[in-house]
Amino acid sequence: MTKHHDSVGHLLSEWERERPDLDPSPVGIQGRIVRLSAHLLREAESYLGELNLSWEAFSLIVTLRRSGKPYQLRPTDILRESLLTSGAITNRIDRVERMGLIERRPDAEDRRSYVIRLTPAGKKLADKAIATHFAVTDEFLNVLSSQERVQLAGLLSKLLGSFEGRSGQSRSETGRTRLTESGQTARGMQR
Repeated sequence: MTKHHDSVGHLLSEWERERPDLDPSPVGIQGRIVRLSAHLLREAESYLGELNLSWEAFSLIVTLRRSGKPYQLRPTDILRESLLTSGAITNRIDRVERMGLIERRPDAEDRRSYVIRLTPAGKKLADKAIATHFAVTDEFLNVLSSQERVQLAGLLSKLLGSFEGRSGQSRSETGRTRLTESGQTARGMQR
C-alpha cells in the first residue's frame, strides 16, 4: 500500500484496499487539484474580503489593470481575458461599477457597444489587491523549492493546455480512456 500525506491520500488508500484492480493515481491528481483550488479560493476570498472585494470583483479589476493604459476592455474581452465565467458577467460589471471601481464608456470604435474602464480608485485598489495576491500566493508556495515551482508550473501548464486545446473537438477525440472487450484500457489519443 502506498503511503500518502494528505486528505486525498486517505481516499486513495481506501480505493487501493477496496479495488486493487484499479489504479487510483489519476483520481489522486484530479482530487488534489480540485481540493487545492478550493483551498486557494477560500484563502483568496479571505484576504480579498479585507479589501472589500469578492473573487469576481478582484478578477475584473486586475484584468483591466493588466490590460495597460487606458485600462479598458469590451465586456467580451474581459470574459476572455479574466478568470471569470460567462454567467452573469453583466451583473458582476454592474456590482463593481456601483463600487466606483469601473465605469462604462461608449466604444470609440463601435457606437453600438461600450467599454469598461478602470477608475482611478479602481486602479489604486487593483494595484493593492494584486500585490497582496502575489505575496500571499508566494507564501503558499514556500513549501516548494524554486526548482519544484518551475517543474510544477510546467506540468500544470501542460495539463491545462491539453484541456484548453480540446475546444471544438468531439469527445471521442479527447483521448478519453475506454475499456476494450478484454477489460484492458485503451487510449484514443490523437497527436
